[in-house]
Amino acid sequence: MRRKNIVTIVVWGLFLLAQGCLGVKPSPESLVPEQFPDQFVQMPGSGPQVAERWWESFGSDQLNLMVENALGGNFTIREAFARLDQARAISREKRSPLFPKLDLQAGVSQRRTRANGHESTLDTLSLGPAASYEVDLWGGVRSRALAGEFAGRASRLDLETAAMTVAAEVATTWVELVSTVQELDLVKQQFHVNTMLLDLLELRFENALSTGLDILQQQEVVARANAQMPPLEHRINTLTNRLSLLQGRAPVKDLLSDKPDKTGLTELSPLPDVGLPADLLAKRPDVRAAWLRLVAGRWDSKGARADRLPSLNLTGSMVYQNSGLDNLFNSWVLSLAANLAGNLFDGGKRAAAVDKADAVVDERLAFYEKTVFTALVEVEDALSQEIHQRKWLTSLDKELAAARLALGEATNRYQKGLSDFVPLLREQLNVQGLEREIVKQQARLIIARISLHRSLGGTWTETLSPLTAWKPS
Repeated sequence: MRRKNIVTIVVWGLFLLAQGCLGVKPSPESLVPEQFPDQFVQMPGSGPQVAERWWESFGSDQLNLMVENALGGNFTIREAFARLDQARAISREKRSPLFPKLDLQAGVSQRRTRANGHESTLDTLSLGPAASYEVDLWGGVRSRALAGEFAGRASRLDLETAAMTVAAEVATTWVELVSTVQELDLVKQQFHVNTMLLDLLELRFENALSTGLDILQQQEVVARANAQMPPLEHRINTLTNRLSLLQGRAPVKDLLSDKPDKTGLTELSPLPDVGLPADLLAKRPDVRAAWLRLVAGRWDSKGARADRLPSLNLTGSMVYQNSGLDNLFNSWVLSLAANLAGNLFDGGKRAAAVDKADAVVDERLAFYEKTVFTALVEVEDALSQEIHQRKWLTSLDKELAAARLALGEATNRYQKGLSDFVPLLREQLNVQGLEREIVKQQARLIIARISLHRSLGGTWTETLSPLTAWKPS
């Protein structure tokens, strides 16, 4: 009895010592990094609230359908769902040591003996359960189980990050496609106008009112407009293929051929209320995932420290054995054992494991802070791009208005014979170039708004489930 009391005192003493060294739980740094700003540098002022399903604000049924298709069939999202299943399986695997292990043992043995010229054979059958359990004295098993749980939650947030990225990619590609279609239509209109002007010049040439140089210069303009069409048509095809791939589908011939909003880009609403930088900590799934991995690293570090302390293993078995099946359950042996083991020397293996776990925590802390400040920069960049893009478009509109007035005056002077064809040609090319540039920059403005929505995050991905994902036929 005295020996039993001594063992009990030693075990509990080691337990209390370890709790004092390890602590009850890890305490990672604050969720808000140092030097975290209270507000954004670019403050657009009060505006409408940011819509969760922001792509619907563009007023395109076609875009809405594409985003929904992509959320259900995109290959990246399907990969993320598979990784989530893997992470959840790993989490269950790490929790399994919290429960006893129960096995069923069965065996057959044969023993032959020979004495005084007589040989005898004894067949023995055994059957019975065996259980083993490692007592989690220092919380190492539970620490790793919690680390697996946090890693699984981070994997879910990785899925949500992928969904937000895919939605933004679909919307951006759609805007580029619609913008390119508009640009191609504009080039066709300009080609038609330039061809009509060439016909007029040829008619004037027949009446000695224009020169051969005028005709050659206008023929060059017509040829240039015609040469601009193939690259635009190629870009339309590549953007269409990209949209099909984002939706997890094979390419189609003309994605916009039967759509009512084929050539329409919506007018943007004023800049929305972007809130405070602290909102990113809750609305950006990549930020939350980086934080959860930091917490998981802390729990892994605690588990590595627990591995350096003694372990207590309990084992038990109950075996039925006899020489025949008819008497198998008439004879049994019950075995119970407790084993307390501690490491004396391992060449620094366990200490190195602790150092590695601590280094992983430092790495994840740096990655978390980088993710947070990257999110801030993305919001600032998107706000700055839209603010200055609007100013640029305003300037381009004024420049185009002035260029059209100059084109009208140059045309009038040429028709009256007060100037040659060169001023008219120059202003004509200037107007057409500005018209194309405005189409491009209007698309860049909408893409800036998409980037802003993507950088602000949201909570709409929390309802994303594999029920809407691709299913094999």
